[in-house]
Amino acid sequence: MVIHEKDNGAQNDKIATESSGGVFELKVHSFTTTSGVCNPSTDCQIFFRVCLKHSQDNISPEPPCTYGTGLTGIFSADQNSISNSAPISVPFNFKWPGNVSFIIEAWNAEFSSEQSTENLNNMISRQATKRRLAIGDDWSQDEHVGEQSQMRFSYRVVCAEFYHGEDCSDFCRPRDDTFGHFNCDAAGKRICLHGWNGEYCTKPICSPGCSEEHGYCDAPGECKCRLGWQEPLCDQCLRYPGCLHGTCGQPWQCTCMEGWGGLFCNQDLNFCTYHKPCRNEATCTNTGQGSYTCTCKPGFSGTNCEIETNECDSNPCKNGGSCNVSNHQMFSSVMR
Repeated sequence: MVIHEKDNGAQNDKIATESSGGVFELKVHSFTTTSGVCNPSTDCQIFFRVCLKHSQDNISPEPPCTYGTGLTGIFSADQNSISNSAPISVPFNFKWPGNVSFIIEAWNAEFSSEQSTENLNNMISRQATKRRLAIGDDWSQDEHVGEQSQMRFSYRVVCAEFYHGEDCSDFCRPRDDTFGHFNCDAAGKRICLHGWNGEYCTKPICSPGCSEEHGYCDAPGECKCRLGWQEPLCDQCLRYPGCLHGTCGQPWQCTCMEGWGGLFCNQDLNFCTYHKPCRNEATCTNTGQGSYTCTCKPGFSGTNCEIETNECDSNPCKNGGSCNVSNHQMFSSVMR
């Protein structure tokens, strides 16, 4: 029996494809003959031969045995030896057809170690029958009574190991390797091992919650992220490198949060509110890109209106007038 393996390309999976397989078995339980050949008082050696053929209404004894042939070993013609003989096995590697014909022959062995069927004078009996045989472990009992012989026998057809189905064409061999991770039920159906799924149980089941779109796994329970997505579940994108106050909907974006701007969202667009840089009740005005302007109240100066000033220091009054400051407001008096 030959196993062929084929590569399915992109998925790098190899699936074993097999021909059908099984065995026809026949067991002789008793055999007697009324002729003078091999009667109980005669010391002779015999063997049985089965010829398995396609279904025929008129069964021809002529070759070929289209479905195969099988022989027993050579043993004494006494009933004890016959009943203890091993079954005849006829293996096959095709879909079992169900309807078959088979011929059972009893032969006298000229020599104790030779199973020759060339000399028809050594044939003790021949009987042919047509049956419908279903696949199964149970033996079918049968009996043939002829003019010169009587035989009681049983037979069955069973699938070979790893073959299943009504015609032994369903192949299932348990495995746990690159090409599959499964056991087989009685009907030959693949049952995936824990952590695997798919037709041939080659797809690992990733950890719970792992993104089906952005994650993957090489073994059960893993969650590996595709480029641009981050662990643990590969459902969060990676921001543009250096992005400070931004978010992303797709990898490498940097969408600024409210109040922030710039390529890296590192420029405060609402500096006045968050930092309150202006002092002494000055008015703060955002000018964009992290800039601001403080409008100082009288009596103060500086970038942040942090410097207290005296308006009279510059001697603003002329013509002998005097300058006075009260509550950061300048007053002048004029001399007459």
